[in-house]
Amino acid sequence: MVRQLKFDFNLVRALEVFVTVVETKQVTKAATMLGITQSAASQHLMTLETALGAKLINRASRPVELTKAGVALHRRAIRVLGEVEELRSDIRRIETAPLPLLRICMLPSIATTLMSTVVSLARERFGIPEISAFAGLATDHQMLLRNRRADLAVSSDSLIDLDGLVRYPILRERFLLITPQAYRGQTSDLAALSQQLPLVRFSPSTPVGRRVDQHLRRIRLELPRSIDADRASMVLASVAANRGFTILSPTLLIDGFVEGMKLNIKPLPIAPFSREITLVALEKELGNLPQIFAQAIGDTLLDAINKLPGLPKDTVRRLDPNS
Repeated sequence: MVRQLKFDFNLVRALEVFVTVVETKQVTKAATMLGITQSAASQHLMTLETALGAKLINRASRPVELTKAGVALHRRAIRVLGEVEELRSDIRRIETAPLPLLRICMLPSIATTLMSTVVSLARERFGIPEISAFAGLATDHQMLLRNRRADLAVSSDSLIDLDGLVRYPILRERFLLITPQAYRGQTSDLAALSQQLPLVRFSPSTPVGRRVDQHLRRIRLELPRSIDADRASMVLASVAANRGFTILSPTLLIDGFVEGMKLNIKPLPIAPFSREITLVALEKELGNLPQIFAQAIGDTLLDAINKLPGLPKDTVRRLDPNS
């Protein structure tokens, strides 16, 4: 006989672990994201399976795969966690003023640049005593907002497929050609350049990596693979070490130049393409806070971008978060 499952916050935590494992497809990565050990995450999953009397995940596969019961639970778990977080938010708003905690996720390439602005604005403008910041990719932002574990995201993805969100555009930035400072060869032909220096790419599993790869395919340009990484600092360090060239947008360059990497910025000698940085927030929960944050974040990013040496004109366009 299956024992009855109590609805308490142990169940909520087990559901959080389960949903995070499904989203990340790895128990280890899910545990890291939730700030618990791998063994604790596995125990939560086992407890959930025992309580429900059904196997939820096929642990023998890599990445993990859901059973039929797991697929059914995943759909309902997202709704349950959303309701629980709404309950928490409602009680928090009723019992406290101002907002006691702001949870914000940011792209890793701009998180360091924005942290001081975020903290100052939260504390001084809105009187928020606690700030929880997370640096992650746009795919992480989607998961955190969908599961209501973040209030705001500064992202390269406007997450138009998710309901219950508001979006404030910050800026649009063109991609650029980045070469080692010591390189003196031609840069007008990427195919010829790749014979001298290989392309150092963002990993194809990242939104930036996919965007660059898609654009190169669109213009029928096949460049050999050599090095890829999932962080801008790792890509830029390889280029600065004369290991290749790369294609990145200005916000992805800020940390590299702050760290003193020896790089040259040039216009991209192919059909231009760009990406947008957007602030995405939970709808109807934060008043005018997201709009004010979007404006301040845009000011901070534009100031940092304007300090990049040799930045071509018209590379960045500031967008109006009020539009």
